Amino acid sequence: MEEPADAAGPIAAESEAAGLVSGPVPAESAVSASGVAVHGILVERRSVRAAWAWWSDRRGRTGLVPFVTTLGPHALVEHDRGERPWAGGSRKLLESALRAEPSTVVSELRVSRLQEMTSDYFPPRDDADRQDIEECALLFDPEAVAAELADRPEPGPQSPPRNGPEGDPLWLNFVEAKAGYEIPALFPSLLRTPNWSGHQGRELLPADHVAVLRHWHDRYGAEFRYADSSTLELAVGRPPRGLPEIALAGVEQYVYCPDLGDAVIAGDQAGRSVWTFWWD
Repeated sequence: MEEPADAAGPIAAESEAAGLVSGPVPAESAVSASGVAVHGILVERRSVRAAWAWWSDRRGRTGLVPFVTTLGPHALVEHDRGERPWAGGSRKLLESALRAEPSTVVSELRVSRLQEMTSDYFPPRDDADRQDIEECALLFDPEAVAAELADRPEPGPQSPPRNGPEGDPLWLNFVEAKAGYEIPALFPSLLRTPNWSGHQGRELLPADHVAVLRHWHDRYGAEFRYADSSTLELAVGRPPRGLPEIALAGVEQYVYCPDLGDAVIAGDQAGRSVWTFWWD
């Protein structure tokens, strides 16, 4: 599927007219090897979140999904070349990813993580091994996580975003898509997670990102806002409310991103309007 690659100029002009940026605004358009067009404008960090929100509200008119990153369209397209699991995005890959049932993918990732954590205890040799397996399983049990969250003090202020107001300008890019959860299949190089720990080499692939993010988009209104290699930020329109739902979201976040620490720590951010993940 070939797409037009000349929208960056009008996006820059409309952004200037709306007061989102002060011109002249660097703008680029590029087309990936598979024919996916991406357009972008360079925006000061202090303004990029407001610009992202403004353009997000206009997706119905433009048909374009905005997202923030450090890579402009030309660099993004070049970075996405190759045959590696985190390269070579395409509409065909997206079509395949969308056939997966999100709940099934989340369950598979949970099983893989638990098996990885308990592989040293299989087959269990004694009661101590069986107890260790049971304790590991509780880390993925929403009821157990809810009980632990109930005994914790209220979480403190959310940590500053990794793409905060200080630093070099960022690219506000645009791609034709239904929603931001499709982006990991169109440009997998945006989000690489090679240190994800799964059982027997089970990788966290672009299709898994699509499934998990689609699940959270449908359930919590989570929107893909920022990605930069090993970091992802979601803007969440309808965060879970109540301990059971927060605990469930915390378990899903921990399954998806073990670097959060555990499901209870993940639960601390689950009720917020911004979710941040990193695979360091």
